[in-house]
Amino acid sequence: MFNFGNLGEMMKQLKNMQENMEKAKEELRNEKIVVEVGGGMIKLITNGMGEVIDLEIDKSMLNEENYEVLKELLVAAINEANTRSKEVLAEKMAKATGLPTNLPGMGNLF
Repeated sequence: MFNFGNLGEMMKQLKNMQENMEKAKEELRNEKIVVEVGGGMIKLITNGMGEVIDLEIDKSMLNEENYEVLKELLVAAINEANTRSKEVLAEKMAKATGLPTNLPGMGNLF
């Protein structure tokens, strides 16, 4: 039969995990990830949730001749920031939940 004492303990653990995850999300919102590409011509700042906070573009890049280079640098900056924010997110959530970031057969959880 069921052992409701264990169920109560499990519910308590789940509540603690949920609270830890909410704290981790708040920390992620306050985390700043800075990516610079093109020797600092492009600077992109995101938070740990992957949301763009700021973007700086060197004014010398803002002309028609530099369009393709600017586009490539922006894509590189966005991809790098996305990769870093996913890493930070996975690390914080794994710490908050006590679970590994990737269980076999489950892909990345976070």
